[in-house]
Amino acid sequence: MQILVVVPVYNEWPHLLPVLEGLRRHFSHILVVDDGSDDKSFLSHLKDDGFEYLSFPFNMGHWSAIQAGFRYALKKGYDGVITFDGDGQHLPEGALRIKPYMDQGYDVVVGNDNGRGTLPKKLCWKALNRLAGLEIQDFTSGLRGYSRSAMKELICGPFLSLHYQDLGVLFMAQKLGFKMLEVPTRMTDRVSEKSKVFPTLTSVISYMCITLTFIFVRRP
Repeated sequence: MQILVVVPVYNEWPHLLPVLEGLRRHFSHILVVDDGSDDKSFLSHLKDDGFEYLSFPFNMGHWSAIQAGFRYALKKGYDGVITFDGDGQHLPEGALRIKPYMDQGYDVVVGNDNGRGTLPKKLCWKALNRLAGLEIQDFTSGLRGYSRSAMKELICGPFLSLHYQDLGVLFMAQKLGFKMLEVPTRMTDRVSEKSKVFPTLTSVISYMCITLTFIFVRRP
């Protein structure tokens, strides 16, 4: 399969370059999607180093950046995409563990590191999993593989109302009958101190309300 690695970023420079260089040792096709970073001077460095990129004029959200990567991959004829965070958490070895299962025909493959997350966070994940009836445990993992068929569905309809590529996306993918799998991977601590997706308690509460509403409306 011809795989494109999509790296959504928001204010991730300068630690982004080592992440990309590590990926390039294993993958020939990498796309950086800049989600409206404050300082865009790093884009010239990406160009000089031969990395393809898309850049939003303002911040549109993590999931929107990934969907832009899907559209790019579909237009360019790629068979699948692996999403890979630019904050240093994900390791190229994890992406390499995902690819064989994409070759086997899985539509969504999620990298799972059971060692990450505090106990309260794990209990929260377990409760949300049960409410959604989801078989994937680590639904917050951004290290994922998506088939071409999955990408076509994930850029339209109800997926346009989502903000993150986690519980809501997997819940709908399961409802649509996509072949899904979770594989063990190892992750490290992010280089930046704060999560770019959930930087505050308010953002976490907002996410919970939006996601739970999305799921309850669509449950049978």
